[in-house]
Amino acid sequence: MLISIIVPIYNSSAYLEECIDSILSQTYTNFELYLINDGSTDNSSEIIETYSRKDSRVNVIHKYNSGVSDSRNMGIKAARGEAICFIDSDDFIDNDYLEIFINNFQNHSTLLIQSIKRNNQAISNYKIKTYNIDNEIIDLFVENNLLYSGAPFAKFYSRSIISDNHIFFNKDISYGEDLIFFLDYVTHIKNITFLNSTKYNYRYISGSLSTSKNHSLKNYFRLHSKISEFIAWIKSRTNGNLKYFYTIDWDMIESGIDQNTHILSDEMKTEFSEFKNTIHYQHFKFASFNRKILFLLIKINNYSLLKIYKNIFFKIRKRLAS
Repeated sequence: MLISIIVPIYNSSAYLEECIDSILSQTYTNFELYLINDGSTDNSSEIIETYSRKDSRVNVIHKYNSGVSDSRNMGIKAARGEAICFIDSDDFIDNDYLEIFINNFQNHSTLLIQSIKRNNQAISNYKIKTYNIDNEIIDLFVENNLLYSGAPFAKFYSRSIISDNHIFFNKDISYGEDLIFFLDYVTHIKNITFLNSTKYNYRYISGSLSTSKNHSLKNYFRLHSKISEFIAWIKSRTNGNLKYFYTIDWDMIESGIDQNTHILSDEMKTEFSEFKNTIHYQHFKFASFNRKILFLLIKINNYSLLKIYKNIFFKIRKRLAS
């Protein structure tokens, strides 16, 4: 089986060689590697060109800076393999990472997921089992906290499922685009299998895009909309308890509000008003006391009163913490 590995790159020269070396030293060798240079201003371009001259499996694509989602999408469109793996350019993989996936591959309707480690310590807490999407969708997400595990790496995606269903990363948002991609993918498969394997090495870099928290309210609204859409999809399949999903949806809504209430603009008020029609009784039912107040303020579409409430809440929380 040919595997297409997609690595988006932006100013990653400090870690790039370790990343590429870990891929090229895989025990499973039937892969193609796409290094997508997203307009880097350091010497990442020179590094990847050197590798492309040494190994025929390396494919280099240079483009203007348009973001990680656009880079991954470009890799998807170029890919020829049956399976797709995404790897971040500041991370690296153990030499049997691909072999583990291949040895456990069953069919394209089953998504394989490995655990992730940082500094040789596992940071994933998955249950090592296979879940059936039709019968165990709620347990699958609740037991593995999957709404916070939407990152594309350490997953063995089927290219045919991605291409046949036109699943791409939303390049118009800067946070949660990977979760949206993952949720779209889940609706087109039958099973998810968590492997007893931790071969992906994640590098936490303070100040990187993945650790930044400055994202627009519109960004959070799109993420909330996708989670709401996914909840509706689950409802069509089961009558189980959906508290987990509404709680995480609230996390997204409140994070977006907390990060943007300092902005005074008509545009912000308009974006805030969009939540009014997308939160419902179930949001109120599964909300904490503070979020029930937030629910009512959203429903009456009072942005000014919301700002006052949030300022008071922040002051009280700060005082209690001191």
